[in-house]
Amino acid sequence: MRDENMFCVVLFGLFSVTLVRSALTGMFKTECRDRHFWLSVKSHFLGSKFWFEVRGESGVRPVDGQWAAECGYTLQRDSWGDLTLRASYLACTVDNQGDSEFRLMLWFVNEGADGEGMSHHPLLLSCSLAEPWRPREVVCENNYMEVSVEKRVPADNHRGTEWVTPAPADDTLREWRVLFRVPDLRLRLGSGFPPLKEEIIPVNLVHLLGYSINTTASRIVLRCSYGSRLAYTLQGDDFTVEVVSTTIIYRHHWTLLRVDMSVACTTTQGSLDGADVVWTLPWLLHPLVVPPVGQKNLKVAVGGRYITQCMARYRDYRIHDNNNTVEIRIPFGAEGGRLKSGVFAGVYVHLYEVDVELLREWQDSAWKQTQQRTFRTLRVHQNDPINISKYTVPSGGELVLSVGDFLSDVMLVNVTVAGQRFSLEDAERNAIRISQVPFPNGTHSYLLQVPLTHPLITQQYWGKGRRSYLLSVLFSFLLSPDGETFHIPADVHSSLQDVDESTTFSPVVPWLKGECMERGVRILVHYGKVQGEWRVYVGGLRLDWQLVQDGQYVLDSTDELITVDIPLYAPGMDYRGLDLRGLAVSVSVSLVHMETLEEFTHLQECVMPVEELLVCLPDGQMVVVLDMSGVLPPVDPKHTALLDPSCGPLDTDRSKVLFRFPAESCGSTITHMDGHVIYINEVRLHSPGSSHVRPHPHPHLSYSVPVMCVYPENEPRSVSIYRPRSTVPPTAALKPPSHTQRSEIKQRPLPAGG
Repeated sequence: MRDENMFCVVLFGLFSVTLVRSALTGMFKTECRDRHFWLSVKSHFLGSKFWFEVRGESGVRPVDGQWAAECGYTLQRDSWGDLTLRASYLACTVDNQGDSEFRLMLWFVNEGADGEGMSHHPLLLSCSLAEPWRPREVVCENNYMEVSVEKRVPADNHRGTEWVTPAPADDTLREWRVLFRVPDLRLRLGSGFPPLKEEIIPVNLVHLLGYSINTTASRIVLRCSYGSRLAYTLQGDDFTVEVVSTTIIYRHHWTLLRVDMSVACTTTQGSLDGADVVWTLPWLLHPLVVPPVGQKNLKVAVGGRYITQCMARYRDYRIHDNNNTVEIRIPFGAEGGRLKSGVFAGVYVHLYEVDVELLREWQDSAWKQTQQRTFRTLRVHQNDPINISKYTVPSGGELVLSVGDFLSDVMLVNVTVAGQRFSLEDAERNAIRISQVPFPNGTHSYLLQVPLTHPLITQQYWGKGRRSYLLSVLFSFLLSPDGETFHIPADVHSSLQDVDESTTFSPVVPWLKGECMERGVRILVHYGKVQGEWRVYVGGLRLDWQLVQDGQYVLDSTDELITVDIPLYAPGMDYRGLDLRGLAVSVSVSLVHMETLEEFTHLQECVMPVEELLVCLPDGQMVVVLDMSGVLPPVDPKHTALLDPSCGPLDTDRSKVLFRFPAESCGSTITHMDGHVIYINEVRLHSPGSSHVRPHPHPHLSYSVPVMCVYPENEPRSVSIYRPRSTVPPTAALKPPSHTQRSEIKQRPLPAGG
């Protein structure tokens, strides 16, 4: 059996076309799946206008609308903006070689991508049949219904006769007749379904009614869009079925042959039931079945891939086969679908979209085997209330608003404070601090902090030493790439014991401080006198014993104060940059009251002096600092370069040199090993006046330091930091230190709940 995923894409040079650069770097992805060509284009490649074209008997035409449905093409753009073309192997303009080899020539026309003009991309898709055709196959696509059956030829007792395959324009096909069975509304009895009447129509007129009938080497094909002229619907308790009941009558020599070409598809969409997306449909569609029914099989694909029982359990998919119905349940937001933000009636919602394919097979008394594929894109939305936290930080003299959580496609664009609109830059200049707070699950929130003394805060003195503070804010957000906007209003009101503004606010409330140490950062957490459960977060990670052990934090605590020493390379430390001064790092620490959600934050930024360091960045950049003060005889850092002599230092001083360069450039050697890609370069002494990097002519003056970065090939990259002269490979430098047993740590109480 040939590989189901066999395919090829050919970009022809025989045509006068303009290919944009992206066409050569993964612009198109094609696959052969079951009975279809699949071709997809990522949203960032698409211009302002785009379409597919094919060449048929009447010339070049776009793939769209009614023609696409009648000819077996499905075009859809998902919620992320990606474009997918799905074409049946039996579609119009497909070069069909014996119903086993299929080729489709088409063009993708893209206009306005990256500021370019119109570009044409000719594509040749080739697929081989992976599994033999079944006697009858039914396809229920998003925009059309298709049925194909084996040609039935009676036993031939006359020598010298053969089957003649009719073509659409052939006189023999013109003699074909199509018998449709449609409800006779004149004979409707009460509320029951009316009986069916028969209408016989010539093939040439059937095409005018929107039905495509064709033949291949071994099959007869009928295809039509949903809602066609002679279709009717059947209504069940939880589903709706559209039916085209038809028989094709044709002549073989002196024999009239009849073949049932009925097609039926459920049109029921998915719905949201609690936390699940639910799709319910009948197991068998009665217009396609002649009892008794024999063996039945069922397979489900999500996102274009058939799922196993193990995968279904892992993703919490539930497929209930109830003999008469099939119910598919997929948790909202589960892997395999697409989750994005949306706006309905001005309200922020989560949209979830998942592509599902149901494959059913059965035997009955009329057909030895029938195979039915149903494609459906299930789309639902869910109103998730926005969490708005409002509190006062007396120790810092601030009113604070936190709004979120949001998916990554939501961006805050401006705020309106007390009726005055500010961009994020203007807000910062006007003492309104706005920061984005990321969370481990990929979502984020926004934090707005305004001093109590800000002129936009309304103050009122109530007597007896109490003053109230009121702040009204309207947050304005933008969705990407849709461009939709929505707004969230929020007010924060606080009443405090009035104090002299020249003094510090009440000393009994919590506070956070930070200090730069020689080998890391020290954080001081003071709980004050406020009762309740507090939690500490370092770099978004909850401070618990697991984090203390993994990061080898040094922790000491009293009843009101915790001191946390965070090593330079521990979790929670954020790398900012590297230059000749040293390694710039920061630590964000938060103290959260679990009952009131009151939160205190502090960002400690430090520059850690380092003599030598190599940093491998996620974007593939290598940054290296080397100290040459101990080299004898002395070496001038300005006379160093990489393996490519044109790659000189970014910065130097009397004893140090700084290089920053893409890992794959400057003469680096690249090696692939055990799922990793390894980049190796070398810092050498450059002989003045020479165009090559080589040892200095002085017999005792030689300098060479290798530098190396290792990245995983198929996994997300992260920052790795290590010393360039160390013999420890970079991957080892990224591993956390060996766990210290809990008994070895000085036992002090963590914050309540920690």
